[in-house]
Amino acid sequence: MTVLWQHRNGDLYATRHDTFGHITGVAGPLDWENLDDPGECDFQGDLIEWAEEAIRHHAMHKIHPAAVT
Repeated sequence: MTVLWQHRNGDLYATRHDTFGHITGVAGPLDWENLDDPGECDFQGDLIEWAEEAIRHHAMHKIHPAAVT
């Protein structure tokens, strides 16, 4: 499952999750103008800890895909 997040600085990120809801990859910052399929992004493992920390501290909030189209 892919979830879109907006950082408080305006950048857009996508997170990929396993069936238990754990983040398995993060992609971004993404181009707001070119979001054909967020599931096809280049997900990286080295951003997972950063994304989890940002989410925990409410620096990123989940957005609905329709909000970016």
